Amino acid sequence: MSIREKRLPVVFTGHGYPMNAVTDNPARRGWKQTGRHIIDTYGRPEAILAVTGHWQTSGLCIRIADDNPQLFDIWDLPDIIYSVHYSPANSPHHVKRVMELLDGKIYEDNTWGIDHALWTTLSNMFPEGDIPVVPLSVDIDASPEEALELGRILAPLRDENVLIFSTGNIVHNVDMVDHDMKTGLDWAVEYDRAIRDLVMNREYARLLDYKAIEHHELAVPTPDHYYPLLTALGAAGQQDSITVFNDNCELASLSMTSYLFESPDNVSG
Repeated sequence: MSIREKRLPVVFTGHGYPMNAVTDNPARRGWKQTGRHIIDTYGRPEAILAVTGHWQTSGLCIRIADDNPQLFDIWDLPDIIYSVHYSPANSPHHVKRVMELLDGKIYEDNTWGIDHALWTTLSNMFPEGDIPVVPLSVDIDASPEEALELGRILAPLRDENVLIFSTGNIVHNVDMVDHDMKTGLDWAVEYDRAIRDLVMNREYARLLDYKAIEHHELAVPTPDHYYPLLTALGAAGQQDSITVFNDNCELASLSMTSYLFESPDNVSG
């Protein structure tokens, strides 16, 4: 099977603290390694469909403009973070394709661009910035079932040389962040591990019912950073292999645990 015949994978990654983009840390090393694996195994994608937990909208939105301005939607950080420049073009062809797949269940919106969830991760995975990115919002009015179904609707893009990429954080409680703590609080680690076990066992019903899992009120106070995981799961096939990377919590209340979903035919070569 040639590179171009391979079905592209699906990625869900935590993004966490923006300084992960420029310092030497496990998350950055994991992004770089995963990006290299994708390029080496599949070649350069024609486009990246990027679901970002930092673009939260009422109803599902997509950026349709040709450009993608970089958004420095962060503050009070060391100057080095502002030296990262990452604003790959959009892809009108793939925007049209996404809108066809969603058949009117999406809105055009050019108010967003490449936010820090996207540029911190993608600038390390695909540092040349030459792969067009199609930004897609998280519909905060959607149900968990709808977030999962979104991924299923978008899954055909994998066979059209498009990388489906979602970024959020399974545990995301910014009010409890502690910059002096390198790992996670006990409840954060427990929740992250519970979700990881469900993902690995493909227990989608329990992942949809995430509020039934102990510590959910601390781990997922709002759904915007959890829904990207559900969309990635929807786009992944039931038989896809699952690789866990960046498997840790940081700063007390953020989970970096990330997943790569690949067709078993591609993994076996």
